[in-house]
Amino acid sequence: MSRTIHRNFEQVADAESARSALLSSGFPQSSVKLTKHTTPAPNVATSTVGNLLDSLTPGGPAAAAAARQRSGAMLTVDIYDDDDQDKADSIMGGYGAKDT
Repeated sequence: MSRTIHRNFEQVADAESARSALLSSGFPQSSVKLTKHTTPAPNVATSTVGNLLDSLTPGGPAAAAAARQRSGAMLTVDIYDDDDQDKADSIMGGYGAKDT
C-alpha cells in the first residue's frame, strides 16, 4: 500500500532539481508531483476570516501577512515502503527540502 510524503523547498529551482533527481533514480513520473506555492486570490470570505486570524497571530497582522508570502514549491512523492521514503528523503534533503 502506498503513502504520500510532502517536502517544501524555499526555491522552485531546488524543487525542480530534486524532482529530476527522483525521476532519474527510478521513481515513476506519476508518483512525483511539484506544486509551486502561490498566494490565493482574496475574496470576501477569506478576507474576513483572515483579518480575524491575523489579529490573533503573534506579531499581529504584519507578521501574518509576511507568513502568507511563501515562495518556493512543494514536492509530493508516493512511496511504497520505508526504503522508498529513505531514498526520497535523502535525494530531496540534498536539495534543501524541509519536512513541514
